[in-house]
Amino acid sequence: MNDLIQNTEKLHTTELGAIRIQKNLGIDADDIVEWCKETIKQANIIIGQGKNWYAYGNGIVITVNAHSNTIITANKINAKVRTMEKSDYACLNEFLYQAIFIPDGEKLPPRTIINDPEIFIYIKDFGNKSGDLGVVAEQNGQVVGAAWTRIISAYGHLDNSTPELAISILPEFRGYGIGTKLMNKLFELLKENGYRQTSLSVQKDNPAVRFYQRLGYEIAQEKHDHVGHEDYLMIKAL
Repeated sequence: MNDLIQNTEKLHTTELGAIRIQKNLGIDADDIVEWCKETIKQANIIIGQGKNWYAYGNGIVITVNAHSNTIITANKINAKVRTMEKSDYACLNEFLYQAIFIPDGEKLPPRTIINDPEIFIYIKDFGNKSGDLGVVAEQNGQVVGAAWTRIISAYGHLDNSTPELAISILPEFRGYGIGTKLMNKLFELLKENGYRQTSLSVQKDNPAVRFYQRLGYEIAQEKHDHVGHEDYLMIKAL
């Protein structure tokens, strides 16, 4: 069991801390500490980082000092997006795995699936190929999402001048607008580097199709991938 959950009864905050939390979240709870305790117990994920615990759930992150059990603050999830750095490349294995679409009712594939050459091509030796550009989203210093492009002979390949885009967000951070932020930042980066369009491949029954369409992607072709899934090849002009 997570140490923060085990110690919820020890949690406390200062008068200023309670005022800050009420202001940040726009809530009017009679007892902020009790409200935070219940929210932490229902958190989707709790991450220990440095001297703090971060409890995420329902669009909120609560920050707790791990040594004193003091609730420092609480904020709405609002990830910051920046250009991907070389040090971020180590995260791409995890984000490649999280990018795999799993239909409802199907089991998660083994993590070794990313070693399939048809999949691993999206990150192999990233940074060394034409069109290798990326952005990441950070929440409290943790990278929680990434979007990147490559010009490769993969599922969404159009031609040798069109970067193919991939995007991935950790499950606990989906639904908070992070994907839109990542995509718009990556579109800007692509334009700055002289690209006029980008492509992607997505399974036809993936709800993300509508997300891509809202961002300006259009269906250019229907096709099958190497294991027989029905996919769309989509293109967006920049």
